[in-house]
Amino acid sequence: MKSIMIKCQLVILAAAVCLFFFQTNSYASQKRIKIHGAVEEPLNLTLKEIQAMSEFHINAVSILKEKQNKADKEKLIEVADYGGVLLRDILEKAGMKYKRKWEPAVFIRVKGIKDEEVIFSFGEIFYSSIGRSTLLTYRKDGKLIGSSNGCPGLIVSNDIRNGRRIKAVTEIIVERVDIKMKVYEERKKNILQPSTSYLELIDKKSGNTQKVTFEDLTGLPELQIHDKVQIGDCEGFHGVYSYEGVTLRSFLEKQQFVSQPYFYDRYVAVHSENGFCATFSIGELFNSKLGNNIVMAYKKDGKMLAPDEGFLMMVAGEDNTGGRSVKRISNIIIF
Repeated sequence: MKSIMIKCQLVILAAAVCLFFFQTNSYASQKRIKIHGAVEEPLNLTLKEIQAMSEFHINAVSILKEKQNKADKEKLIEVADYGGVLLRDILEKAGMKYKRKWEPAVFIRVKGIKDEEVIFSFGEIFYSSIGRSTLLTYRKDGKLIGSSNGCPGLIVSNDIRNGRRIKAVTEIIVERVDIKMKVYEERKKNILQPSTSYLELIDKKSGNTQKVTFEDLTGLPELQIHDKVQIGDCEGFHGVYSYEGVTLRSFLEKQQFVSQPYFYDRYVAVHSENGFCATFSIGELFNSKLGNNIVMAYKKDGKMLAPDEGFLMMVAGEDNTGGRSVKRISNIIIF
């Protein structure tokens, strides 16, 4: 009788162990991507749920190794065809909390299983063609990609090198930079802040601060953006203009605020004295094929900017709206 009881206990124990491993393995195969933060509907998506969404294909993606300094030789890792779901589509499924005039100051953190983190600006995902090149990928050369945690990877086909590549994405967080926007309140009260002839350049990480004047732009190569359509959700069509200035990228390099190796978990916020703000990711500025389209302009249609536009304004030439066209730049902050 005693031996029968012992055998029963062993059978129960074995069954419990089997159930534990079954549940553990089942959970491991059903790891989820968490989408949260400033979204209307937080999501926890399994790979199967992501695969059920509309699949997007990008062919002949060239992936080069990230360089630690300019002297490093370029190294091609692979050229492959990828399929998956656009990051933009995932974000639209969750819904953006901040809309219209507040959205240019939004940024997106994408995290991986190995503590990787990269940041995208709202503008590059929703205003520019980078949004159609940023893919949560689960298919390579027509075959499903295996993943240790059941989650897709991240590639950006418009990037030059693979610094923003993540092999297994686990979390997507939407945030807005903490800068109060007073522009519309002041406009209702007919308040116009006096135009300044300088801006403050601030690195939040190091604490380094510089006062920048127009003279600090001398020596930088000038760039022209032609036929920029200035249109926005809130204020409609403004016109089509040509701009001349220097790239934000070359400016930050000259002031020695950004250099290789680039840290893609950082971003730049540009804002006016009344708080109108736009974000630009370090990857967008320093690793994208479109980085030279983001300009600090001082001329418009061949003439210096009007006083109400300040001595510098941001122009993102590739954006399909004027949402990131910050006039009267007073601060450039690297977070």
